[in-house]
This record gives sequence, structure tokens and C-alpha cells, in this order.
Amino acid sequence: MKYDDQTLLNLLAAEYVLGTLHGHARDRFNRLMRTSPRARYATSLWQRHIKNLENAIESNPPDQQVWDKITKRIDPIFLPTQKKAKDPNYGIFKAWGAIATAVCIVLVLITWQPQESFSDKITHSVTFYDSSNKPLWNLDISDHSILLKAASDMSLQTDYDYQLWIRLKGYPSAIPIALLPKTESKEIARNALFKPQNIALLAISREPIGGSQSGSPTEILYTAELNVN
Repeated sequence: MKYDDQTLLNLLAAEYVLGTLHGHARDRFNRLMRTSPRARYATSLWQRHIKNLENAIESNPPDQQVWDKITKRIDPIFLPTQKKAKDPNYGIFKAWGAIATAVCIVLVLITWQPQESFSDKITHSVTFYDSSNKPLWNLDISDHSILLKAASDMSLQTDYDYQLWIRLKGYPSAIPIALLPKTESKEIARNALFKPQNIALLAISREPIGGSQSGSPTEILYTAELNVN
């Protein structure tokens, strides 16, 4: 399953918040949220949307007839002595009602995505250059995401991947952020550690396909500093 698909993440997050994601699927999404800022962000969006819907619903007390039915259900004294025979079509109607409800939920999940965009206002930008001062990759950084853009005329080795790293002030080890696109661009969730004021250096390394296997850069090719002023 391609969890880098934002539409899929929105659907899974919606089902997770609504409580309709069950079993192994819910366990997998729980594990995904531990490592994916995108999944956590999509889930928090849906939690806010559901909370807003809850706050928008006015409280209307039921009429007396409804209260009487509730009382009869919870107080044995008021229970009828004979059970009313069920309509033979009751089971069919109930099944069709459940199916209709499920269809409505699916349609809502497909057609109503959160209105808040994953992207936000760009607060910082940084460009990586090669030794001849030719631009390679540009990073547009916003509050919640980072847009990684590859230069259109780059010539890269296709049997390698290129990985973005940061080194925090006062922290000696490099922290992996994402694999960079070799063409065009892609948007990623901003790592919680990616705070511009705390970043001492950004770096790009050349790695085997799939990224660093050791958790550290294999061969650093380019570096850049982030201007936070």
C-alpha cells in the first residue's frame, strides 16, 4: 500500500477517527502514525473537523414519547408483558439500512476531504548548488511541510538515491529527512525536529537505492546553510 498518497492517508485518517478502521488495518495505521508526520497531520485534521461538527450540532431534548420509550427499555417495571411480533421484512429492511449507511459513509470519505491544505505559507527557502554554482535542489519550507524541487536540467546517476539530512546545533549526528526527487518535485511533512532556528547545516548524500542502510550519510555531496533571518 502506497502511504505516500495523500488522498489515501486522508481516507485512512478519516476512518481511524470515525472508528470504522478495525483490526489489522487499525494496527497498521497506528504504527504508521509513529513514523509518518503526514499520517499524524491528516489524523489531527480529521479530529478537528469532527470536533467542529460536534460543536456545530445543537442540543435538542427529545419529546415525551421518546422519553417514555427510553424508560420502558431501561426500567423492567415498564417492560411490556408480551413482545410484539416482528414484521417478517424487518431483517431485510435492517440489512438494507446498514448497507445504505455504509455507502453514505464511503461517499462522504471519498468526496469530502479536509478543507485545510497540507501546505502552508512558505517561511524559509534554501537552494543546493554544485561546485560550478549550478542549482540542483530547492527546498520551500512551511509550517507543516517541505516542498522538494529538483532542477530541470540536472544529470544524476540513476542507480543511486539522494537523501536530505540535517544537523542540529549541539547535536553531532546527522538526521535523515527524506529521499530527494530526481525530477520535478514532491511535498513531504515537516519532521518535528526540522526547526529552522535549530539547524546548523543541511546536507545531501548519495545513497544506495532506498536510502541509507546505516542511519548515517554514506557520501555527502552537497551542503547548505539555512538563513533564518
